[in-house]
Amino acid sequence: MATNSDSIYNILSQIQKHPDRAEINTLGYTNVVQLKFSDRLQVANPEIYFPNETLLVDRLSDEFVDKYNVLMDYFNSLTKKPMKSYHEVWVTTAHILDKKVYMLELAYE
Repeated sequence: MATNSDSIYNILSQIQKHPDRAEINTLGYTNVVQLKFSDRLQVANPEIYFPNETLLVDRLSDEFVDKYNVLMDYFNSLTKKPMKSYHEVWVTTAHILDKKVYMLELAYE
């Protein structure tokens, strides 16, 4: 996954501005926020970023996290136990076909 992706940034920005467009869940973990949103939402290159019925996991680049730190902090605040500082952000994505949703999960370490 291209972890400097404009696609990931655009999705996160849209959900930050319109949280009603996503189902937001912590899955019971303290450092995770999961977003599920309609697969009708326009996403650039969904075949790359949201593989059908397969999890894709990658660490966001330090440059991405630094550049979009306000956005990363916003989603960190949605976890059960927001971290005052974090060193890595992992992203997991998938396309869940039977639910007609894309899933994007951020894990803060």
